[in-house]
Amino acid sequence: MSGAHRSSDGTPPPEPLRPPAEHGRHSARPSSRDRGAPRHSPEVRRRVVSRAGLAGLVAGALVLGAAATATAVLLDRGSVSARVASGTVIATFTGTGATTVPVPVAGLVPGGTARRLLDLTNAGTLPMSALQLQTATGTDLSDGLQLAIERCSLSWSADAATCPGTVTTVSADRPAASRLDLPGSPALAVGATDHLRLTVRLSESAPSAAQSTSATLTVTVVGVQRPGRQL
Repeated sequence: MSGAHRSSDGTPPPEPLRPPAEHGRHSARPSSRDRGAPRHSPEVRRRVVSRAGLAGLVAGALVLGAAATATAVLLDRGSVSARVASGTVIATFTGTGATTVPVPVAGLVPGGTARRLLDLTNAGTLPMSALQLQTATGTDLSDGLQLAIERCSLSWSADAATCPGTVTTVSADRPAASRLDLPGSPALAVGATDHLRLTVRLSESAPSAAQSTSATLTVTVVGVQRPGRQL
């Protein structure tokens, strides 16, 4: 070989020194000690954790805010339901506008009867869920005085003798001083009327002294409002 490649004593020439690599895309990445030490210092870590905690608080506030909004809506609905259910429940006896009427009882003999017509009307603004009649005498006749109630689908005749429609028995003979329900009464509806006939009967087993006494049967109507519905 020529002398350009070997020295005079036969040893190969030293390899030429390579220039330092430029900082580019092929350069070696600095170590984490040189590159990221400031980013992971305790102070920076505390700042990152604080931000994460703040984000958690914000998310929690949003959840609580949503729950509070839902509660407000439910309370609002309850309030609306109460307003919708407000109104009047007035059950009166037609012709008097009263809730209590007297039924005089006199001159009865054992086994004798007396009749009284009552038209019961819902004069309020709300339907009722139940109607009751409370009756009382307050005299000794209560032991032998019986009461029966019938309903006519139309108005009874003036003498209380006949019904031009359908007759329904509301209650058979029972002690006059009592409380009884009026199931299926037309007066449950607003503006409707229940045509009732009360038959007061002196029991045949009543003592003879009862023939010379008199009493007043007091009839009171009680209306129960239908509960309001939740929206």
